[in-house]
Amino acid sequence: MKKHTGFTLIELIVTIAILGLLSAIALSFGANISSSTRSETYLQELKRTVTFARAHATATDEIIVICPANQALVETNSDFNCLTDWQNNRITVFLDRNNNGSYNADADDLLRVMERVPENDALSFPSASLRFDSSGRTAMLQASSFVYCPSATNFANQQLEISVVGSALYRGDTQLTCN
Repeated sequence: MKKHTGFTLIELIVTIAILGLLSAIALSFGANISSSTRSETYLQELKRTVTFARAHATATDEIIVICPANQALVETNSDFNCLTDWQNNRITVFLDRNNNGSYNADADDLLRVMERVPENDALSFPSASLRFDSSGRTAMLQASSFVYCPSATNFANQQLEISVVGSALYRGDTQLTCN
């Protein structure tokens, strides 16, 4: 008589169930990790954008503005006013030649555009715009912070502080909230 080697149906079902359980755990852990890194990655990109704007202001002796703007107007390179909603709009950087705080397609230069904050996450800043003068200083009277609030509740909010002199510092976890 030959001895049969292989798996029984019960062994195969148990193995598949264990693999399914491990896969579910790994996927949920991975989703939470991506929420954590998503907020840090977005704020690091915002920090590079702020640094770029400040450097451009000092290099060109011009006024540079960072602000949220309507996506459709940005994509068609149309005139736009800065909005107060940092969360649901594209973040733009433009050279404001006439110093009116608005983008005029005929007069101003659109220098950089960031993607919107990922769905369900939040981003806040206490002002409708961040303006750099020719010395690289901001128009703010005190330091202010961008606060990124990930949708996953088990991760802390993240902070990017902007000083009066225009430097950006990633602070990481914060107790500040998105207003």
